[in-house]
Amino acid sequence: MMAEMRTGQVQRRVAASAGAGLAAVVALIAANLAIIAGIVTIVRRNPALGARVLKRYNALTLPTAGRRFSVYSVLEHTGRRSGRTYFTPVGAYQFGDGFVTGLTYGSTVDWCRNVVASGNAVLRWRGQSYPLERPEIIPLDPHVLRAFPLPFRSILARELSRCLWLHRAP
Repeated sequence: MMAEMRTGQVQRRVAASAGAGLAAVVALIAANLAIIAGIVTIVRRNPALGARVLKRYNALTLPTAGRRFSVYSVLEHTGRRSGRTYFTPVGAYQFGDGFVTGLTYGSTVDWCRNVVASGNAVLRWRGQSYPLERPEIIPLDPHVLRAFPLPFRSILARELSRCLWLHRAP
């Protein structure tokens, strides 16, 4: 009887802990969405200031991007003019035979132009590296939108018109 009571108490504590963990994750997602929306607004209104803000934001997110539980991935790509290797934090999600990432700031950002020019990149996603090739700029349609996490879909549907789809290399 005592063991059953203890088991019940443990189960309630675990359930309460899981609920608190879920609430924390939802709060982090909401905060992240608010920050991204603010950066998008700055970039659209003042591109020069937006570039500086975005550079700082990327520097803050890069150390944890690509890790197992990170919301960001790291895209490793080669500069089209410099030949230098760059590491850019992006939101990447599985789609078809590869990954898709939203072009929040348009397809003219340097990292996108670099990937399209070279035709390949390496994505560090959830602790693993994936060589990618054949980049395609595709429209954000309902089929593509399903690749993104549910909390992001409504905002992305309003903010995005195109995505970059990279296929896994054999």
